[in-house]
Amino acid sequence: MNSTETPAAHRFGAYRVAVGLLSVVLLTGASGCGDGDAAAPPDLSTPPTNVRWQPFQGVPIPQTDQGPTAEIDNAATGFEHSPPGAGVAAMVHAVRLSVADDSQWSNIAAREVVPGPAKDEWAVNRVQVSISGPADPVYAPRLLGYRITEYSDQRAAVDVYSEYSDSSRAVNHTTVEWFAQDWRLRLPDPGSTTRPIEPVRELPGDTVKVEAPK
Repeated sequence: MNSTETPAAHRFGAYRVAVGLLSVVLLTGASGCGDGDAAAPPDLSTPPTNVRWQPFQGVPIPQTDQGPTAEIDNAATGFEHSPPGAGVAAMVHAVRLSVADDSQWSNIAAREVVPGPAKDEWAVNRVQVSISGPADPVYAPRLLGYRITEYSDQRAAVDVYSEYSDSSRAVNHTTVEWFAQDWRLRLPDPGSTTRPIEPVRELPGDTVKVEAPK
């Protein structure tokens, strides 16, 4: 690593290789047959409950009442169909996919990622990268929380915030979709030029804090 490069910047570069250059407020109809009022939109700031932390590849991953409820072949599944369920799913999937080793990533991609060209391209790029053990503590992200910027029953745009060993911070712009009765990660389109990860100095005031232990 270049001596002037921060762990966050290094992770950004590695993530883009590993990920392969890895809506709207919920609308509900009026109740009844008349001019009933539309239901109130969901509260995107509601935090998950009963947060615990379990290590995966050396990185603490949240487990909450909103998910994940199961781990099958190294893949985390079972997230509540709600804003906090979407927020936790975005955190869990983004980290697990980026630090999974060579024996884990295919099962994780199969159960945690929405199928399609983006997933296929990610797999092609992932085969060219070797991760044989736990994440290097210098580059491993420590999760700080998430911020849902768009939400519907079928899709949520979630900014995931992390901190690195040099106290630098980054935001990972993710999208999760309700697929096969669960929240799964939607990887960026193959032709997208938008940066999935960017450095940040401060977390927005409306960030839902889900902070991993140091």
